[in-house]
Amino acid sequence: MKRLLVLLFGLSLVGCDRYHSDIEQFMQQTQASAQVNATRIPPSPNYQSIAFITDQRDPFVLPAINVGGQASTGDCWQPNLQRPLEPLEQFPLASLAMKGSLTKGAQQQALIARPDGTINQVSEGAHLGENRGRVVAVNANQIAIEEALPDGLGCWQLRTVTLSMEATLP
Repeated sequence: MKRLLVLLFGLSLVGCDRYHSDIEQFMQQTQASAQVNATRIPPSPNYQSIAFITDQRDPFVLPAINVGGQASTGDCWQPNLQRPLEPLEQFPLASLAMKGSLTKGAQQQALIARPDGTINQVSEGAHLGENRGRVVAVNANQIAIEEALPDGLGCWQLRTVTLSMEATLP
């Protein structure tokens, strides 16, 4: 058995050649005919960093709500800050999820899941989200919500966002 293994090993080495002149010649020809087409990368511009002054308002946080409701300049729209808050207004809009919809007569309602898993029914005119959002439209797959955001100067701006039903993959 050992002799057979030695014989097979010896035969496998017979096919090996330590001279690779044809491969070396091919590589030299290829390197000689190769052309380099590289463009220079432009130097990166010099940026100056500016230190953030910590005694100013954080630019990534909404300005504090002017509870008095008085506009500091001019006459502008103000939400009703005295209105009692509805249960879904204590949650950020990003933490709420639309789970379905219902139709009662001609009125379409959406099923909204709270972070704790409780389901609430909402229809047009209902309020939800921390930015005094009011439902302006309900359809089978999404609801349109009009939010009131303070502009930091005592006035408020309205923006419309949608809360869509999450697609479920099979």
